[in-house]
Amino acid sequence: MRLGKEKKLKKNIFLVMFESAITAGLLAMAIMTPFFNSIGLNQEEIALSQAIFTITACILNIPAGWVADRFSRKWANVIGDFGAAFTFFFIYSRANSFAHVVISECLLGFFLALSQGVDTSLLLHFSKKIDKSDKTFKKYGASLATFSNISVLIFSLLGGPIGAIDFRLAIALSGVGPFLGGIASLFIDDDSEKLEAEKSPLRDITGIVVETFKNKELRKRIFAFAIGREMTHGIIWVYTPILLLAGVPLEFVSIGWALTYLMSTFGSMLARKTAHKLTDRQVFLVPLALVTISMTTLFICINEFTVWIYLLNGIAQGWTGATLIHRVHTRTSAKKQTSVASIAKVVSQMLYVPVVWIVGVAADIEIRYACLTTLIIFIPLGLLVVKSLKEKK
Repeated sequence: MRLGKEKKLKKNIFLVMFESAITAGLLAMAIMTPFFNSIGLNQEEIALSQAIFTITACILNIPAGWVADRFSRKWANVIGDFGAAFTFFFIYSRANSFAHVVISECLLGFFLALSQGVDTSLLLHFSKKIDKSDKTFKKYGASLATFSNISVLIFSLLGGPIGAIDFRLAIALSGVGPFLGGIASLFIDDDSEKLEAEKSPLRDITGIVVETFKNKELRKRIFAFAIGREMTHGIIWVYTPILLLAGVPLEFVSIGWALTYLMSTFGSMLARKTAHKLTDRQVFLVPLALVTISMTTLFICINEFTVWIYLLNGIAQGWTGATLIHRVHTRTSAKKQTSVASIAKVVSQMLYVPVVWIVGVAADIEIRYACLTTLIIFIPLGLLVVKSLKEKK
């Protein structure tokens, strides 16, 4: 009987990890900037479209997280995944103007708000049923980061050649991942603890937000997650222009993206083996140092040799993905997992909105200034996080 129960739990863990990994990557990512340029958008407009997407997700993330905790994490995933697939298949692939891109991004923001945070909440729930300690969850969490990076790597390798043939085909096929994720979610047996309504939905949500930010240690780790995530996020829309400036042909740009995701996989695997030996402060210092070296080098000079130093950003991205959000989860009660994860994502998104716009404006002046802007923003913020974190594993 016990073996059957454990087998069922592992099946659910596999489905959660498959859904999260298959929806982690955007097949068309490597060609999105050239696609935007082909329909008349400059770097500032690209950044603005991403800011609008993020604002949409930001507004909806916490209510969507509450809905998932209150009613069903599984069905939040199902609706979010199928909705994102529909958007890629039938709307984004037909975009031909800035307004059309914004509509597509707003729809994606809505559907992604439903599913973001659900995967780690379910993973924690099923892991705790196997092992009450955080050890099993951290192991699966680090493995999930590795699998997600492998998935993104495969998508990036496929997306470049497909996009070189037809930008719109690559965007349409970006819906395959969410579609498969939605199917996998249908088979998850979600018996996770539900959040009980105490007052009105608005008061419940407000109460969770207030309680979360009153928790000093949780608050610190939410800000550490947000800053750690965004130090490699705001620059990504400039990565393809950096590669092109360095002389990489468009049809081979996807190789640059693939190498970055390969390094991200390496970063998550490295975190799985070593991060548990480090204090929270040391865990955060790793990506801060890598991004500082990468952006400083590319600000000084971008050519066929220095461009590959950007791969350090990939290592940093994999490392932060495997460590920082899990430190938020382990300080959160089971009933509020998705809600608190959504709060962390909102803080991250609130930081991303001005960062992506400022970096985009700087890139329109000169590509190297995007790297300098990243340094100016994140070195001070990163040092504040390092100072705030206690020397405790």
